[in-house]
Order: sequence, then structure tokens, then C-alpha cells
Amino acid sequence: MLNRRKTWAALAVAAAVTVSVPVTAGVASAAPKKPVKAATAKQVAAAKAAQAKAAAAAKKAAAAKAAAKAAAAKAAAAKAAAAAKAAAAKKAAEAAKAVLPFAAVGVVTAVDTAAGTVTVQVASGSKLVAGTEAVFKVSATTKVTKDDEKTTLDTLAEGDKVTVNGVKTAAGLFAAHVNATSPEPVAEPEPTEDPVVEPDPTEEPTEEPTEEPAPVEDPETAV
Repeated sequence: MLNRRKTWAALAVAAAVTVSVPVTAGVASAAPKKPVKAATAKQVAAAKAAQAKAAAAAKKAAAAKAAAKAAAAKAAAAKAAAAAKAAAAKKAAEAAKAVLPFAAVGVVTAVDTAAGTVTVQVASGSKLVAGTEAVFKVSATTKVTKDDEKTTLDTLAEGDKVTVNGVKTAAGLFAAHVNATSPEPVAEPEPTEDPVVEPDPTEEPTEEPTEEPAPVEDPETAV
């Protein structure tokens, strides 16, 4: 009997403990929260000032970044311009070096008006052309004269004596001035008559006087 009482008592205690735990938890969760204090005007102003300061700093940083980017672009453009200028100067120097002036004196061997060229057997002049049969390009800017009169390429003819001045480039020989002279006409010799040779007058033979022999003295008469 005693044991049964102890058992029922133990069961009662356990039930009490079981019931008390959720009740306590429920009481704790239902505790009222502390009210949040509203921000003061000073705090709001400070927050706004901090936000404005951050925005100004960001704007300043963006402006500095943009300025640096613009400076870099300007430096790159200046560098590219300097490189282009140097390349142009080098190209001009090479082009000037490639252009060589010449002078040629010779005789016309051919004229091609369609191609705008005159071929000359160069007798003397610059080393570039001396001793060669050179083809000179004649353009609309080339000054062409013949017999001291201004003319055109089509009036030049084979056999004309010419003096050509111009420049030599990688593209060929370009004439700036072509001065031609017509060849002098060859004078035909006048026919000459064969001289008539008159015969020498014949001399008549002259007889030399014969000397008479000296008389021979008779020896008897001489005694």
C-alpha cells in the first residue's frame, strides 16, 4: 500500500513538472517589449550631413577619376600625334632622299605621245643617265621648247638634239624642262665639173749646128 502511494506521488510530481514548463515559457514569450526611442532631430541632421559628406566624397572621387582618365587620354593622343609627326618627317626625309635631280644632253631616238614619253640617247649629263638610252616622262607641267619656241611633245622628232632637266624618283625619270633643237639640214654638195686638161704644146725639135771638122794640113806642104 505504501508503495502504491509513492508511485502515485511520483506520477503527480512529474505531471506537475511537465505542465509547468510550457506555462513558464508562454509567460516568458508574452513579456512586453521595451519601446524604441524615436531619433532626435540632431541625430537626423547628423545622418543627413554624413550622407551628404559621403556623396560629396564619392563625387569628388569620380571627378578625380574622370580627370585622370582624360589626362591619360590626352597624353596618349599627344604621344600618338608625336609618333605620327615623327613618321611623317621620316617619310618626307626618305622621299626627299629618293628624289634626285638630273640633267641630260643627247639626241631623240623615239617619241610616244600616247604614253607621254620621249626616249633620248644621252651623250652627257648626270651620272644617273649619262651614256644610257633613257625614257623621260613628259607631263602637262613639263615645259617643252623647240628652236627657242614653246611647243608640245608631239612636235619633237627623232634626231632632234635635246637638253632635259628633271628629277628621278622610284617611279621613273620625270622631265621638268625639255629643250629641243632641230637638226641642221645636211647641205648637198654642188656637182663639180671635171677639169679639162689642155694638152701641152709640142715643141718643134731644134737641130743643133754641126761643127765642121778642122782642115787637115798636108805634111808635104808644111815642110
